[in-house]
Amino acid sequence: MNTETHLRQTLEEWSEDARVPTGLADRALRRRTGRRVAKVALAVGAAAILAGTGAVAIGTRSGAPPVARPVDTSLHTDPDHAPPQRFVAAGQVALSAYYVGQGDPRKFTRTWYLYDPASGGYKKVPWAWLDVAPGLGQAAVLDGPLPTTRVGILDMKTQRVTHWIPLKAAAGGLSWSPDGRQLLVTTYARDPDKMGSTPFSGARTGFIVIDVKSRKAHFHSLLYDRENQNTRQDFGWSRSGKLIWAPRLTTPFRDFYTLNGEPQGPPPNEADRQDPAGISPNGRLIARSGPPPGPNTVVNDLQTGKQVGVQPMEQLRAWADDTHLIALGCLPNACGSKGEYYNRLVLIDLSGKTIIPLTGYKKGGWEPIFTHR
Repeated sequence: MNTETHLRQTLEEWSEDARVPTGLADRALRRRTGRRVAKVALAVGAAAILAGTGAVAIGTRSGAPPVARPVDTSLHTDPDHAPPQRFVAAGQVALSAYYVGQGDPRKFTRTWYLYDPASGGYKKVPWAWLDVAPGLGQAAVLDGPLPTTRVGILDMKTQRVTHWIPLKAAAGGLSWSPDGRQLLVTTYARDPDKMGSTPFSGARTGFIVIDVKSRKAHFHSLLYDRENQNTRQDFGWSRSGKLIWAPRLTTPFRDFYTLNGEPQGPPPNEADRQDPAGISPNGRLIARSGPPPGPNTVVNDLQTGKQVGVQPMEQLRAWADDTHLIALGCLPNACGSKGEYYNRLVLIDLSGKTIIPLTGYKKGGWEPIFTHR
């Protein structure tokens, strides 16, 4: 089968399974301008299908100029399964891992599944916590039971830990920096997913910033928020990677700190962020929950505050590019009724009119992890 035939068949299959404009295959082929198409790729514009890879800027820490590197933007879906069995990705992000949660009043446990490039699917792994680095080359893992006093750096190709980094304080959660050079480790005195004998028993002790290349780790004490009733209070990175934040239950929903633990004013539009997608890659738009009665989502222009799109979704999870998002959507015409929590991941444009299924439907129970490719 030649490339044009394969591309045409793929796009016509989408038209049957999702709300995709008719004649999309012909339009995509006309846009090839003589170039060989190796993969179906997501790009700017609801009906635009481009070939090959895109490019993004990385390496912007400490005021250094951005360094461009190619990023695979090919579209991968598994609309028949939830959680997915095959690799799922759209635009600049990929579903790099997911966990299946199980809980009771005393303890919440996670079973993790990690993307395995060798099989093209997801592999059950024994770790108690993990996060995948931008570029999908490495993962950081914590072995159980939590908290633990070492972090493993795992090679995604071999699915093996290449080395362990010892810690001076016990870790219960971790997150890669946006540039993939540092790890932010949240430390705990006891298991953050286990409730104490009282309704609330905080356990967070602080955080560790690890330079992955040098393996140097620095601990900073920053205790749990007594007003936050959640026992797990993991730190996260600001959008630029220059600050970290701690979660709050009331507005503003994030308190910001320097990498040394000093309180800092919030970056614009980040303190009150609740929706996971947040600010678009170009910094011009922001994803938000829609007005009642919902479920519904909206995207606003950050400069003018003007609403640029409404989507019939429950939640916007990640930006695929500047005009498409990965969202959580319920059954058609069932949002707000008993079908609200029977949902799937989809790719959607700003207008909410072009929707491509990424996974099958499932009633809760699993949580995807998205990583920049």
